[in-house]
Amino acid sequence: MKQLDLENFECNIGLMAREKDNHNNYVLFRFEDLEKMIEYYESFKKEFNQKTKSSQNKKMEKSK
Repeated sequence: MKQLDLENFECNIGLMAREKDNHNNYVLFRFEDLEKMIEYYESFKKEFNQKTKSSQNKKMEKSK
């Protein structure tokens, strides 16, 4: 991840997630990570939808 050098400051841009009670425990998702997370989510959603459709079809076949 490239850091933006602002002379006396530096900046990392991304999405931060941290615990409500312990703000010292956090993770910074870089934009590159977010793209991978979106790809993973899309593949998970596709697989989940396929499995739920097949299980619904099986239930419908059993009820006939």
